[in-house]
Amino acid sequence: MRWRVCGVLFVLVTVSGVLLARDAWPARARSAGEITIHVWKQRHAMVLQQGDEVIRRFEVALGKDPASSKEQQGDGRTPEGNYYICEKRPNSRFHRFLGISYPNIEDAERAYDEHLISADEWADIFFANLRETTPPWQTALGGRVGIHGYGGRELIPVDWTEGCIAVSDADIEYLYDQVPLGTRVIISE
Repeated sequence: MRWRVCGVLFVLVTVSGVLLARDAWPARARSAGEITIHVWKQRHAMVLQQGDEVIRRFEVALGKDPASSKEQQGDGRTPEGNYYICEKRPNSRFHRFLGISYPNIEDAERAYDEHLISADEWADIFFANLRETTPPWQTALGGRVGIHGYGGRELIPVDWTEGCIAVSDADIEYLYDQVPLGTRVIISE
């Protein structure tokens, strides 16, 4: 009995801390010197900022269904919300890859409420986001969402990814060198 009470208290304290930190993301993103990536899906635009200063602008291609937010694996949608760069791969089939921390805690909450993921999967996602590591990418929510290049292909003027954000190979090389792990990524409609 005592272990359950301790476990519940631990989860409540942890959740409170994460919620406070999550609410502080936009404020932290604007702090002097912090690098942030902002994506606006409707405009097919992305900016790299340092504090309030825009360093560079990019045109992007998105998932095949760009008007909606990602809900589950295979839906061809790009997520919306607050994320962070959780992985950097120098070589991928799309040149370079910056992994985004999809699913985040809000995505997991929605999926758990809709019975798409188990309590254990929710907890794995929750704690990965708390530690700012890569969340599980093999749940019903999908994963392996990131910012990547075209992999030597010609630029395609339509949305073609499975939910990722694509930029030119030259742009992903620039981003890869500029963006550290933990960089905030804010994706809006």
